[in-house]
Amino acid sequence: MAAATNKQQLLTQSLPLLQKKFPGTAGPEKRTVLDEVVFAVLREAATTAQAEAAFTHLMRSFYDWNEMRVSTIQEIADALPGLPGAGEKARRIVGLLQEVFEERYSFDLNDIAKKGLKQGAKQLARYKAGVNDFVVAWVTQRSFAGHAIPLDAPTIRVLQRLGILEGDIDDLEATRASIEHFIPKAKGVEFTELYIELALAICTETHPDCQHCPLKADCPTGQEILAKAKADAKAAKPKSR
Repeated sequence: MAAATNKQQLLTQSLPLLQKKFPGTAGPEKRTVLDEVVFAVLREAATTAQAEAAFTHLMRSFYDWNEMRVSTIQEIADALPGLPGAGEKARRIVGLLQEVFEERYSFDLNDIAKKGLKQGAKQLARYKAGVNDFVVAWVTQRSFAGHAIPLDAPTIRVLQRLGILEGDIDDLEATRASIEHFIPKAKGVEFTELYIELALAICTETHPDCQHCPLKADCPTGQEILAKAKADAKAAKPKSR
């Protein structure tokens, strides 16, 4: 219980520190359910600013969803300049639109939001070509007004380095539930936005910039990296005679 309390305190204390480091982080916009699903695909492992730029460019590049559906994956990817993983995300978008069209003969998913949180999430998860746990959680948080914390690989990396998550992630849904236990619903969007900023700007996969991380004092990984850098610098310093 003490360990869980410490993790919750760390997460709670981290938010104002990250807000100071990344001021003016964007809040949620109001979108249709399908727009939000596609946006979530773009947003995974990318900042919201990157996803918004990609979404705007994508929507301007095609007449409607149906034109996008019948376009090639490469054509979709070309409409996502500068977005991490554009090719794979383009494949997921085309697959998603095809699944939605085959089921509904339209591109309106707004009725899903009226089915309640559990039923809405369950129905959304049926579109397996483009939807994964991150997308379901994102849309639950943004379109269904539910308590969900979408976790992508960069966010999970930060949480593991902080010691909030331990060991391998075998069950992403259970992992997400544990984080949702620590983060209140009112702070869900803030957490989601700030932690991806930290992950991509500072706590990168290789060569994290621990020296400039606002959470370094409470991060065991950061302390280890900084201690090693200090020891290496000391060893490399010429000894005075």
